[in-house]
Amino acid sequence: MNPSDEILKAREQAIIDAYRPICLCNKIRKGIVVKAIQRGANTFEKVTRRTGVGTGPCGAARCGPMVRGMLGETVETCKECGWSILKTQPPLTCPRCGATQ
Repeated sequence: MNPSDEILKAREQAIIDAYRPICLCNKIRKGIVVKAIQRGANTFEKVTRRTGVGTGPCGAARCGPMVRGMLGETVETCKECGWSILKTQPPLTCPRCGATQ
């Protein structure tokens, strides 16, 4: 694979990633969250105000850790189901499957 093919493939992947859902409740895509962060939303609360992410019926159980991870906070992945978990005091409990990490 030559360098131009690699650049093209990276661009295609970036486009695909931008359309991946972050907040399933409100159907908010990753690209929307990335733009909010690039425009100065540097806390979860600011991203929530600008995008609506985390305001759905799940109470940010899924999208909260992912967005916080995008903001640079420490996040772990559940070993059982693969969901993102905000790293706080151990033991960590997955909001999706209840597994203790």
